[in-house]
Amino acid sequence: MEREFLKELIRRGESQTTEFKIAAPRLPELAERICGLANGQGGYLVIGVEDGTWRVEGVKNPAQAIDLLLKAARSCKPILKFDPATPEVVELDGKMLVVATISPYRGQLFQAGGIFWIRRGTYTIPLELHEIGEYLGSAGVLDWETRPTDLASLDDLDLELVQSFLSHRAGRRTRESRITDIESFLLKSRCAVNVEGTLRPTHAGLLLFGKEPQEFLPQTEVVCVLYPDTLGLERYQDRQNLKGALARQIDQAEQFFLSNTRQAAIIEGFHRKDRFEYPMEALREAVVNAVVHRDYSLKSEKVRVFYYPDHIEVHSPGLLMPGITLEDLQQGRERSKPRNPLLANLLSEFPGGYMEYLGTGISFMINSMRQQGSPAPEFKLQNEFIVTFRKTAATAKETETPITPKENLTLEERLKKALEYVHAHGAITNGEYRKLTGVSEATALRDFEMLVAQGSLKIEGSKKGRRYTLN
Repeated sequence: MEREFLKELIRRGESQTTEFKIAAPRLPELAERICGLANGQGGYLVIGVEDGTWRVEGVKNPAQAIDLLLKAARSCKPILKFDPATPEVVELDGKMLVVATISPYRGQLFQAGGIFWIRRGTYTIPLELHEIGEYLGSAGVLDWETRPTDLASLDDLDLELVQSFLSHRAGRRTRESRITDIESFLLKSRCAVNVEGTLRPTHAGLLLFGKEPQEFLPQTEVVCVLYPDTLGLERYQDRQNLKGALARQIDQAEQFFLSNTRQAAIIEGFHRKDRFEYPMEALREAVVNAVVHRDYSLKSEKVRVFYYPDHIEVHSPGLLMPGITLEDLQQGRERSKPRNPLLANLLSEFPGGYMEYLGTGISFMINSMRQQGSPAPEFKLQNEFIVTFRKTAATAKETETPITPKENLTLEERLKKALEYVHAHGAITNGEYRKLTGVSEATALRDFEMLVAQGSLKIEGSKKGRRYTLN
């Protein structure tokens, strides 16, 4: 690790991905901290820095600290490996620090002392039972698509939509589909299962062909919000909760974009052409990717579209599948791996070309923006997958919001800083907000209550693990 990078880590202070220890703690506690980082976004455990003040104290015996870290990693189940494999010793201002680098969650949950741990904000807390299920779902270990939907029956499916799909599919194939009976198709396609002699729609079947899927699966809504300002500080001008089957939601999202995106007149030769500020096909592809590849096991999360005057963000719950990196996708070195292959495959056969770019959607969005002379979309992982489209190259570069305490800020200035920080980092905690603005804990709570009440932020977690993210 380079000294300058370590200095920057220390300057920013503890966060969801950085933890300081003035000395290596007891082995059980050290294992908990390592597991907490590994089950989340990964990060750095730095020994030799005081966690409360971020003061560099150094380590008297680096070899002993490294040995404790390796023992703690071996006590995790399964055994955890650092990257690099041996923690590094970095000299800073004449003092020796030990840095262990932990890779982010890649589909394998780690436990210490029989408990699965997770780092939330600047605290390491146990995962609750339902959260463990969500993590297994995010890794594709639990098959969300083919589970029967509680309380739903075939009456909750639009059988006319199923028949229309079968007719369209038969017309596209060189030979007419052998499956003409609706119930046979639902069973063979895993859109329905036989439960004690009764056919019940699966999650995928309900989402593709359901009359009102959100009645049973509320997390499958798509929320579109139009803001008059660039941060979402002011109350939204329009908010639409898109419901219905998947194809209908995509079409509704496209209408939301068409209704709110201006057109510019372009003169080519003697002809005038009207062009949208953003290429519609790129925005549509972002929504298709979001609803098809999102992690539906996260029951409290929805796909959200935020439309600001200078940019558009599409938020998709869940991270990339294990083994896939954002860099590889952006460079075109690897195709995306669908988390919901059943949804992706069947949606590709719907009329409307919803999955024309299966596995290559990111490259398509990048090329569409560049062909229009706009900056390439930005892709980020901040506890979810975020695609950002910007109008001009001047605003395309992502900016970091450092934690620098300020005094005598007005309420409006404080709220603006909070939202800037959330846009840059994905979330903010009460402690981070106090360091950012210099206010008391009580004032911070009142400010957050205001942002939550107006719909700009939402609360995630509880007590020590509480943080605030975009609503």
